[in-house]
Amino acid sequence: MRYIALFLLLANIGYFAWLRFDTQPVSEVPPAAPRPLLNTGLTLVSEYEEQLAAMPQLSCFTVASFATNDDASSFIAEIDELAYEARLHLSGEPLSPQYRVFLPPASSRGIATITLDSLSERLAQAEMEIETYLITRGMLVNGIALGVFSERDNAETALSAVQGLGFAPQIEEIPRSTGEIQVWLEMLQQDLLENPAWLDLTLDRPDLTITENLCETIAQGSQFP
Repeated sequence: MRYIALFLLLANIGYFAWLRFDTQPVSEVPPAAPRPLLNTGLTLVSEYEEQLAAMPQLSCFTVASFATNDDASSFIAEIDELAYEARLHLSGEPLSPQYRVFLPPASSRGIATITLDSLSERLAQAEMEIETYLITRGMLVNGIALGVFSERDNAETALSAVQGLGFAPQIEEIPRSTGEIQVWLEMLQQDLLENPAWLDLTLDRPDLTITENLCETIAQGSQFP
């Protein structure tokens, strides 16, 4: 028993000595740097109201009674620098589109006339019957019209025939509806009432009707980060 007790005593002394001298000291882990909050895309109501107050106050209008889409598109192009936003709108129910074949606008009326004469001569030589005329107004002024078709296949047939004569026509899809052709505008109120450019636009188009509407007040996604 005496030897067993002596052995246990020596074992305990050795164990405590190993713990005291051989174990590596525990180092403190430095605290991690705080991470920034995640951007959830949310904006406080107070922040949105501040952003809204800093924006210019726009008025919204519907300009109607355009005779054709070309007239409306030309109006949009002319008012581009004046309006905050202008876009084409067709009221009523949508109808199947039409397809216009045309030669792109030339740089001048003279060049367009020469091109039309050359095209007419080649069509006659090839015994092709395609209606052609010079476009004198709108976005395609000084272009050459080659017909408007209710079916795209017919438009592509005309396009291929004119391409075979050495020209480069294009096809444009023309949207249609049962209602009016309109332009929706967003612009500053003083620009509408006082800007001479606006007065010139409306004087040149006496048949147009202009109605002020309530602007959309629902916050859009683009207003938030």
